[in-house]
Amino acid sequence: MSLLRNFTTGSIYEEMYKKLWEDRRILYLNTDIDDNTIDLIATPILLQNELEIDIPTEKLKPITLWINSYGGSADACAFLVETIEKSRIPIDCKVLSVAASAGLYIVTSCRHRVASSNTIFLLHKGSISLGNTSAGEAEDVIAFYKDEVGRIFDDLIVRRTKITADELKKIKRNETYCLAKDALELYGFIDEIV
Repeated sequence: MSLLRNFTTGSIYEEMYKKLWEDRRILYLNTDIDDNTIDLIATPILLQNELEIDIPTEKLKPITLWINSYGGSADACAFLVETIEKSRIPIDCKVLSVAASAGLYIVTSCRHRVASSNTIFLLHKGSISLGNTSAGEAEDVIAFYKDEVGRIFDDLIVRRTKITADELKKIKRNETYCLAKDALELYGFIDEIV
């Protein structure tokens, strides 16, 4: 009965996540990407970097991020990508099922990236919700995200994959889906299939 109670309250999951982190340095992202979920990933990375500031870089034990995400907020994604790329501690990634949109950018920012053969990847232009804004405000927001935020993610893809800047312009015109074989061989989103 106590095990059932723990499953329904979520406390058993909290204990499992705690054990993964403490015993194996594993973080797990299995949801849409927003400020709250990114805090659960970025905070331990930032804290562990501070705790291990005196350890030589070559002696740092990697952190592994397990990810299964259809994407989400560009702002939250940009924050986590920046956190991963600036981390002294290497961040490796295992894609469990899906790395779409913002999820793909997070995967791409990791040092070593692996996925199962049936993992689904998606690269696209993204989308934006403008809510209740005037036409002028909407134009400004769209321009900023297209020019500035888009540049951040485009630069990441060109730096960390096999895709050139010219190829990226063509690819992003469509919803570009692929499985792990093409993600590895054609695009370079991952380093290994397991």
